Amino acid sequence: MEKFPMLALVGTHYHFRRAVPVALRPLFGKTEFWISLKTGNKSEARLSAMALHAQTSALFRTARLMTDPAQKKPITKDDLLALYQDIIKKQNEVIETNEHNAAEQLRLERYRASMSRYEDLLRTKAFIDYSSQALEQVNQSMIKLRKDMITGTTQDKASLARKTEEIDRLHATLIKLFQTGPALSQAPGAVPPSHQLASPTPSPVVPTSPRLTEALQLALLADSQKSEATKKETARTVALFVQAFGDKPIKEITGRVAGEFRDLLFSLPTSYAKGKQDLDLNTEVERAQEFDLPTLSGKSVKNHFMWLSALWNQLLRREIAEKNPWSNWDFDLTKRNPRRAWTDDELALLSSSPWTCSTISQATFAGITLVAAYSGMRLGEICNLRNEDIQEVDGIPCFLIRPHPADKWTPKTEAGTRNVPIHSVLLEWGILDFRKDGEKFLFSELKTPQSGPRGTDFGRNFSKFKTTVSLPAAITFHSFRHTVSTRLRNQAGDLRELWIDALLGHEASHKSQGATTYLSGITTANLRQTVEAVSYPTLFLKA
Repeated sequence: MEKFPMLALVGTHYHFRRAVPVALRPLFGKTEFWISLKTGNKSEARLSAMALHAQTSALFRTARLMTDPAQKKPITKDDLLALYQDIIKKQNEVIETNEHNAAEQLRLERYRASMSRYEDLLRTKAFIDYSSQALEQVNQSMIKLRKDMITGTTQDKASLARKTEEIDRLHATLIKLFQTGPALSQAPGAVPPSHQLASPTPSPVVPTSPRLTEALQLALLADSQKSEATKKETARTVALFVQAFGDKPIKEITGRVAGEFRDLLFSLPTSYAKGKQDLDLNTEVERAQEFDLPTLSGKSVKNHFMWLSALWNQLLRREIAEKNPWSNWDFDLTKRNPRRAWTDDELALLSSSPWTCSTISQATFAGITLVAAYSGMRLGEICNLRNEDIQEVDGIPCFLIRPHPADKWTPKTEAGTRNVPIHSVLLEWGILDFRKDGEKFLFSELKTPQSGPRGTDFGRNFSKFKTTVSLPAAITFHSFRHTVSTRLRNQAGDLRELWIDALLGHEASHKSQGATTYLSGITTANLRQTVEAVSYPTLFLKA
């Protein structure tokens, strides 16, 4: 049986999800396949999922045989990955065909609707013309009667009564025409009963609901009384909603839509909020699932709903909205993304597993990982180390964590600017050998992206690697920082909390006057004593 169901609803779209057999995971570099079906229709998703299940089953059979049945030649890992990519390509072609057919069907329906409205207009015109003719008959009859009375043509009472009766009949017919709509089947251009008008007075035009971006401009951005911070944060949330659901009219944004937006937010990785927000949302959700990335916290999701709820309150006051779908939602603000320290068994598994990334060398992987394990430094701090940041302070080799304005990089907090003595294990291992003449960064092999933090590529590949070797989701690269902090605070020596905070770049744990005044006076020797207290009996990485 499948470990996971074939269909998974993430946000508003279904995804095909299938576990890769354990024996085949090293070949594919994945524990499971995630393929977006790009539809919210469950029936369509089921059909696509069944087709993908059959194709992946054939792929697994081919991988087990390790022989291409058609070509009778050995099949490589690259061939398997190419087959997997071909499955995704075919699925996307099916989706594009369905989307094209759906677009054509929608165009045809819109054409039919417009033609129907045009026919209604013509019939309404015919009705008005016929009504005008009836009114003209009444007028002509009255004129003729008046003329006859003046000329003396109508002298007898019987003739006068007949004329008056004819006028009354025409008048009554006209009144009935405007009130109930008569049976006009004999009239040229007659209007069928379903299209008859109850009154010649045009129906009042119902005001259309403005779209979300229009309402944002009207109710908030154009309001000089609102702060720039409020406008910026609300516009940011609105942009995220529009990216997910389109620029919907206000009346179509219901509690159901708000719930789908909430589900989507809880599925997005935290990195999405920190980087460029023009990435494909479904791709980001898949990436978070595949690499066990931490997702948006309850506090972040609550903030998005808070901005939208405040906007809707303005719309309610202006009678643009009828109710607020963003209020009265619950958020678990105590829920945190699980992160914990490494165990010795997990470090042993890490040490014995071959590095799987082809774009970053084993040496760079080992160097960055060991620096994190023996210093507690953040990944961004490690990847931004320059050769000039390795200096002796008081005769002790140190990493200097400091701002580099030219590259627009600074430590995460003010306390993050610090000196970190280099652990003796790192010196013996050869960490200083990474310094190369003419290179700016210590780990020069890493690429500096045009946008986003340096080290993003390493972090992504580390997440993929740990998933491949079956390390738990609660373990991340940031867990090395937790490990150093936990082991230092649990050691039986005489290390002071103040020294540990200074080493890790934390704000002082004790907010006494002495702690804040003398924090900068901690000697490099005390910091070296602190860092040397870190040790691992099972962590051994080769360059």
